[in-house]
Amino acid sequence: MSGPARRRSRAGRAFAAAAAALLLEGCGSSKPPVVDTVPPELPAGFGSGDRPAILVFSKTTGYRHEDGIPACEAAVRAIAERRGWSVFATENAAVFNDAQLARVDVILGNNSTGDNWTEEQKAAFRRFIEGGGGFVGLHGAGGTEEHFWDWYQGTLIGAHFLAHPALPDYQVATLHVERRDHPATRHLEATWTREDEWYSFEENPRERGVNVLLSLDEKTYQPKQLWRDISMGDHPIVWSHCVGRGRSFFSALGHKGSYYAEPAHASLIEGAIAWAAGLEGSCGHPISGP
Repeated sequence: MSGPARRRSRAGRAFAAAAAALLLEGCGSSKPPVVDTVPPELPAGFGSGDRPAILVFSKTTGYRHEDGIPACEAAVRAIAERRGWSVFATENAAVFNDAQLARVDVILGNNSTGDNWTEEQKAAFRRFIEGGGGFVGLHGAGGTEEHFWDWYQGTLIGAHFLAHPALPDYQVATLHVERRDHPATRHLEATWTREDEWYSFEENPRERGVNVLLSLDEKTYQPKQLWRDISMGDHPIVWSHCVGRGRSFFSALGHKGSYYAEPAHASLIEGAIAWAAGLEGSCGHPISGP
């Protein structure tokens, strides 16, 4: 085989491997769910007094962000230590019960992917949010292609994940800051240029009445996934809204672990948690769903 032919062959194999990896990631739920039935023990004093209590949940049934999950947890712990908040991190979905969630102020979905809950745990999760609890979902928490729970994906997150670009997966793009009066975005200028893995969604969450905080300028990157165009036109990427009496915040930012060391990104997460806990900012208009 000639040199050019060998190079084409290697390139073809690399392309096929990348495509296969992308398909596995996009499927979202390639592993059978592990059912958690025995809840973890919460630390003494967690959820008592005036210290907001943050439950960081990072269980994955689908794709796992191996470096993003620990980096996100470390960033949240650093924020909490500085702000005087309590943090408990777990991958045990049995913590989703009424008694333990009563001690929680905010559930933070740390790149959790897939269908992680039993029907009873789902019901407790929904009661927590609709009864006044807070939720912050980061990146993979809204990035599972499989439709497994309409309330979580369509109502709590606000849109169903479609896909992200491939070859290259990570691109530099410009975000437009639509609202600078939110605790999560008030530190930002009018535009923000950075690298990430940019999610597209099946529907536009703006049309469901969410409060769009950041939108993605599709002219500044390539919204394509191998063989298909995944552009949205109007492309919200960070938003917040009410669900019942609760607060929900979603940011599609944060694939790589290194992204959580960005000061602007860490400040966005800090403001999101403060908002979800009801410490700062108003809730806005609720959206309805199944």
